[in-house]
Amino acid sequence: MNRTTLRQATGPVSLVLIVLVCWFVAGMVADRMVQQELDAALHVQRQISTSIVDNMAEVIASDLAMSRALPATMAEMDVVQHALSKSQNYAANDAAAEPAQRAALLKDPQMAAVSDFLHDAQGFSGLDQIWLVNANGICVASSNSIHNPLAGEQSLVGADMRTRSYLTNALLGAFSEAYGVGRVSGEPGIFIAAPVYADGLLVGVVVAKVGIARLRHWVAHAGTFVADENGVIIMAHNSALEGHALPDSRIQHMSAAERQTTYHRDAFPDVRIQVAPQVREQAPWVPTAIAAQLFGMTERPLPSLYQARGGLNSGLSAHLVDPLAAWPELLRNHTRDHLLVFLTLAGTVALAWVITVSYVRERRHHRATRDLAEQLQSANTLLSAEARHDALTGALSRRYFLDLLSREIDRAHANNEPLCMAIADLDHFKQINDRFGHAAGDRALEHFVDTCRAELRGADAVGRLGGEEFGLLLPATGLAGGRDVVERLRLRLKAVPSPKLPASVGLSVSIGITELSPDDLPERIMSRADLALYAAKTGGRDRTEALPPDDTAPPARTVANAW
Repeated sequence: MNRTTLRQATGPVSLVLIVLVCWFVAGMVADRMVQQELDAALHVQRQISTSIVDNMAEVIASDLAMSRALPATMAEMDVVQHALSKSQNYAANDAAAEPAQRAALLKDPQMAAVSDFLHDAQGFSGLDQIWLVNANGICVASSNSIHNPLAGEQSLVGADMRTRSYLTNALLGAFSEAYGVGRVSGEPGIFIAAPVYADGLLVGVVVAKVGIARLRHWVAHAGTFVADENGVIIMAHNSALEGHALPDSRIQHMSAAERQTTYHRDAFPDVRIQVAPQVREQAPWVPTAIAAQLFGMTERPLPSLYQARGGLNSGLSAHLVDPLAAWPELLRNHTRDHLLVFLTLAGTVALAWVITVSYVRERRHHRATRDLAEQLQSANTLLSAEARHDALTGALSRRYFLDLLSREIDRAHANNEPLCMAIADLDHFKQINDRFGHAAGDRALEHFVDTCRAELRGADAVGRLGGEEFGLLLPATGLAGGRDVVERLRLRLKAVPSPKLPASVGLSVSIGITELSPDDLPERIMSRADLALYAAKTGGRDRTEALPPDDTAPPARTVANAW
């Protein structure tokens, strides 16, 4: 073979080799470039998703803490302890004896008065139902045993409650909290059971139910869902996920009878949350460590970030599956980068063009990073504002108000200054919504907060605790002065109507106020203010009641009225 023939043979081989080398090197460069973009996108989106799921977990923990307060408080009340002590003669016999026992309880004047008391407590507490169960496991009083023509058939009064899972520990003397589906109503909710002791003996349990429908704000963000201690999704932004089970959860090991008892169903399809297989298939350039952080679901075709938060002082856990929005663009960028770098390496003629494209791409990369950082800052600012203020009224949010209360208590104790805490509740608010519509109800809430701002000092604070209930914080104010302040507020609300409401809407408010004692904690002063509010409600509404710091029970007339 002569030299000419050899050159003719090796020429195409060299060209193919150069093309392959350029293609391989271009692939490595493109991998590196897109990995940097992926790192930046993941960093920003992980911060946003972490903020979302942390805020969700805080809201859940705060809501549950508020829901626990009433049963725990009622367990300490003489009226509840006395009723349960007197009901120990009611015990489980057989199913045939249950109707007669129910009829006897409903005809018992003492128990009927207790049911009235529970009904009133439910009305201002935000709970769906409250009932008392004696130490024998028999429901002796219920908030739904009155105002119901079919109460003898629908009420829990007289029912044997011992098989309810949420009562097992409570009847043994331990506080209990669990998700379940009501056997009578068929409605899901969170059941809270607080043991009641009288003279050192367990006499029964106060049980409260918070319906899931009241807690839908937990999953307001797309991709969020809440699971119970058994791994069952009890609510989700995408309602199709509700009733599914998390992988390897406790529900898979429960018997059919246990499932039926708690959930009234036996089938719990699995939710597949696993490392997204399409990551390595679509993008082999993604590092293994990063691919292991991207998850996939059937309902979410894009690789997603998965965040979960447990330990919310309950068996509940908060979850977020957040799709990586930049994924399609990253795939497109990788393909384009590979080709561009290959063309650059293919000839020196394209060198200037490659430098220009790299410069433009670097500028775009920095601009995208800056835009993402600005979006993150805006999202954090929005989340902070939402966490601090109620969106409708502009009052402090419940969580921020509770934080402020804790700080003010510490400051008052440190400076030896007085501090007053009040809880205000708009009277007959449901009637305003029913007669004039929810828009009028919203205007009524706004008008109350505006009235508070006009009457209170700049150092005072007003926060929305939930629904039509508001908390008032009066630093450096004694009980006598605080009562005068809230009484002026009550009178001003009646005297100065809102121009945004129909003239026939008469607004009034009931207020309970108390003063900080030297050893008070936030829960204790709130509980005392709540008792004062209850006294104002039961005393006829549109009034102010004050409870001294050394008082731990409602005023005497309140107990008498309850019976």
